[in-house]
Amino acid sequence: MPIDKITLSDMAMAKLDWAAQRHKVLSQNVANADTPGYKARDLDKFSFKSILQQVAPVEVTRTNPNHLKGTLPGQDRFATHKIPKTSEMSPDGNNVVLEEQMQMVSDAKGAYSTAITLMSAEDRLMKLALGKNGG
Repeated sequence: MPIDKITLSDMAMAKLDWAAQRHKVLSQNVANADTPGYKARDLDKFSFKSILQQVAPVEVTRTNPNHLKGTLPGQDRFATHKIPKTSEMSPDGNNVVLEEQMQMVSDAKGAYSTAITLMSAEDRLMKLALGKNGG
């Protein structure tokens, strides 16, 4: 899809996907808060570059036309990274700080809500353009 065809809803949907994946990563951190040696992870910040990479996704190469197209194994669309060491690392090497994780979950919820608001606004604009009052 050419860059000029990326719509507001495409960008909002990508932001929704990012927020959902971040929530998944953060929930794994919380679930492993007492696991010895567990290192907390987080997603890289959402960026327009990540949207462009999703527009032209990598496809599996077929070396023979008779091969099935197939799919890439379940890959998350956004890169994760380890959270840097904090001053609150436990003696067993676990660096999950529940208060920090809850703050990051709250941030992800805010990003999700913003994307939903954008999608709703675009929907209302479309209805207005079509002459429908939406109610």
